Amino acid sequence: KKTVWQIPGPLYIPFLGTKWIFFSRYKISKLHEAYADLNQKYGQIFREVTPSGIPIVHLFDRQDIEKVLRYPSKYPFRPPTEIVVLYRKSRPDRYASIGITNEQGESWHNLRSKLTPHITSPRILQAFLPTLNSICDDFIELLRVKRDPETFKLSDFQDYANLMGLEAVCALMLGTRLGFLSSGIHENDTIATLACAVKQLFISERDSYYGMGLWRYLPTKTYKDFSKSEEIIYNVISKLVDDTLAARELECSEDDVRSVFLKILQTEDLDIRDKKSAIIDFIAAGTETVANTLSFILFYLSQHTHVKDRIYSEFAHTDGNIVQEDLSRAVFSKAFLQETYRIHPTAFCLARILEEETVLSGFNLKAGTVVICQTMVACRREENFKDANTFRPERWLQDNKNSRTEVGANIVVPFGTGKRSCPGKRFVEMELILLIAKLSVAFDIDFDGVLETDCEFILAPKTPVNLIVKDRK
Repeated sequence: KKTVWQIPGPLYIPFLGTKWIFFSRYKISKLHEAYADLNQKYGQIFREVTPSGIPIVHLFDRQDIEKVLRYPSKYPFRPPTEIVVLYRKSRPDRYASIGITNEQGESWHNLRSKLTPHITSPRILQAFLPTLNSICDDFIELLRVKRDPETFKLSDFQDYANLMGLEAVCALMLGTRLGFLSSGIHENDTIATLACAVKQLFISERDSYYGMGLWRYLPTKTYKDFSKSEEIIYNVISKLVDDTLAARELECSEDDVRSVFLKILQTEDLDIRDKKSAIIDFIAAGTETVANTLSFILFYLSQHTHVKDRIYSEFAHTDGNIVQEDLSRAVFSKAFLQETYRIHPTAFCLARILEEETVLSGFNLKAGTVVICQTMVACRREENFKDANTFRPERWLQDNKNSRTEVGANIVVPFGTGKRSCPGKRFVEMELILLIAKLSVAFDIDFDGVLETDCEFILAPKTPVNLIVKDRK
C-alpha cells in the first residue's frame, strides 16, 4: 500500500516543513496561483507538510474531490481555523464556544440546527425581497452619485460593494435598514474601520493557516492583527445588535423579516453568547464575500456584450421592482452567476478531515488525514469542462445539450457542499441575482484595467477596483 509519505511534494525540512516554498518562489498572497503551479509540477495529488510534521494532502482529481465531498458523514469534519479557536477560548466573556464554523461533531450540529434555519427559510427570504429591492436601488443611486460626472469613472468600487453587502446582511439579520448606502456614509469612520477589520481578519486567518505558525507560541504580528480585527468587528456589530434590540419589541410574525434576528435571540437551550456571536459572524462573512463576488461579476459583464444584453432582456420588462417570479424565470442570469463561480469562486478550495481510511489517487490515507479539495483549479481543467478557460454561461442552460456532458458540474461548490455548506447560500444568491439584474438594466459598465486576484484566505480582487459606469441607453 502506498502511504501519505509516498505522495509527491516539495522537500520536507524539519521545523520548516514545506513552508520554505513561500520564502522564495511563491507568495502567500498568490496562494491560488501557487497551488495551480504545484498541480502542474506534481500532478493530481501532492503533499505539503506543516512545520510540526503533519502531512496535508491536496487533491486536484475530480473523482477524488467528489469522493471526499460526498462522504456520507453525520457530522462532517473540517479543520478548524486554529487562530480563531485560540482567541475565542481566551475570551469566555464573549464566546461560549468557538463558533459554528469551527466546532465539530455534536457541538457543531447543535449550533447549526438551532442558529441557521431562519436564514435558510424560503418563506423568510421571499418576505425579505421587497426590502432587498429597495437596498439594491439605493446602491444604484450611490454609484450614480459617486462616479465622476464627466468621465463616469467610479474609483474604489470595492468600498461601495462592501457597504452594499453590509447593508443587505444587516437588514436581513437585524430586521432594519441602517443607512450604510446614504451618499455621505462612505466617509463614516466607524463603517470604514469595520470594512478594513473584516478584510484584515481574513488576511490574518490566511497567514495563520499557511504561515509558520509562530503565533501559537508568541504574540506575533499575525496574532495581534487578528485580535485587533476581532475586537473591532465584535464591538461595532455588537453595538448595532444592542441598539436594534433596544429599539424592538420581542414579538414578530412567522414570515416577518424581523424573525431572523429575534428568533435567534429567542432560541431556547442556547447560550446568549453563542446567539450574539453567530449574528456577528453571519454579518462579517456576508459582507466581504458578496463584495468580492460582485467585483468578479462586473468584470465578466464588462467583457461580454452578449451576456449583458441577454441579462438585460430578462429584466427589461420590470418596472424596477423585481418579484419572485422574475427571479424564477431568470435562467440566463443564474447560468451567468454559476459560470462566475466556476472560474472565480471566493472559496477556491475546501478542507476536510477524513473519517476513515480512504484510497485517493492510489494512495491509502488514514482516518484523521487533512485533505484540501482544490476545486477552482479542477474547474479550470479541460477534462472537467469543455473549453475550461472560456467564460461561457451557456454551458449551464438546460436547453444546451452540452450541459448534460459537463462532467465537472458537481465540483462547482462556492458555498461548500453537504451539511457543512454555507447557510447563507440562498440569501447571497438572491442578493447577487438582484444586483446583476438591476445593474444590467441601469448601467453599461466597463472594467477600468485588468482583473487581478489575491488570496486573502478567500479569493479577492486586487484593489483598487475601478469601473466606468454609464447609464444604459
